[in-house]
Amino acid sequence: MSELDQNSDKKARILGATATLLTKKGVQSFSFENIAYEAGLSRQLVRYYYSDLDTLIADLCDHLGQQYQNILVAGIKDLREVERLKFFLDFFFGVAEGYPMPDTLSAYDAMVAHSVGSPRLRERMCESYKTLGQVIIHELAIAHPELKPSACEELSFMFVSMMHAHWSFVASLGYSREHSRLARTAIDRLITSYLNDASPAPAMDRPWSREPR
Repeated sequence: MSELDQNSDKKARILGATATLLTKKGVQSFSFENIAYEAGLSRQLVRYYYSDLDTLIADLCDHLGQQYQNILVAGIKDLREVERLKFFLDFFFGVAEGYPMPDTLSAYDAMVAHSVGSPRLRERMCESYKTLGQVIIHELAIAHPELKPSACEELSFMFVSMMHAHWSFVASLGYSREHSRLARTAIDRLITSYLNDASPAPAMDRPWSREPR
């Protein structure tokens, strides 16, 4: 194995251990000592690859996002364009048969908590969610060409908001995954309400814009 591959392997091990740690024990457990213990590595080695926790948790955001992307790509490769939206929605609400959600969902709540004091992580997470929102806008436009662009933007923002809140309830607050069907049905009903709404006025001009902090 080349030095580059060894470095990538060690970093993946550290990020995987961090995800597991945050999933099991939350943001209060987030320290070099605990990460090293979870990874089975020395604290010095973890700090060799990550000199500060802020960089580590920002990289974790990308690491987890890549896991989701890999599952999504595997799930849509044989689908027709108009079928992709259903798969995306089924997957993100945990009801896509054969394509289960990763078991690190509560790590996202830990990252949100950490982002309060970390502009770097906050920007990384916002960009990640916005990218997902753009994908949903695209898929909505393909599956429902009668929807106005503003409606697709509003629906994509509501979808991401509902999805995050749903998994916070399930992963962190102890609600059952059986609630996934409820949330999944709700988003279909929301889309239908937009399809039946003849009003030309959007609720807001740019749903994915953010006020400067």
